[in-house]
Amino acid sequence: MAGLNKTILTGRLAQDPEVRYTKDEKPVAHFALAVERIPKKDGEKTVDFINCLAWGPLAKTCGEYLKKGRMVAVEGRLQIRKWEGKDGAKKTSSEVIINQLQMLDFVKAS
Repeated sequence: MAGLNKTILTGRLAQDPEVRYTKDEKPVAHFALAVERIPKKDGEKTVDFINCLAWGPLAKTCGEYLKKGRMVAVEGRLQIRKWEGKDGAKKTSSEVIINQLQMLDFVKAS
């Protein structure tokens, strides 16, 4: 039986998306999503910054329409990557690979 790996987040972009292209010209967009946690008992807010990746046409859409501060909902899967750095140290990163995105705030056309 296959496992279920589904992540749904809402938050604000912590930065403008960075769109790059692979060697075979496939677009990929990267940005961090600021997601608030439930406030602590003392009312203090905590924010997690979650790395997100979008591929293909969705990556182009992210680059064209998303800017720092925009509120979005993303749906995708959590991916954990492990590699060895140049210094030989083992490194790990986590990111959400987005397959659906919904813009949640209204932006006037210029």
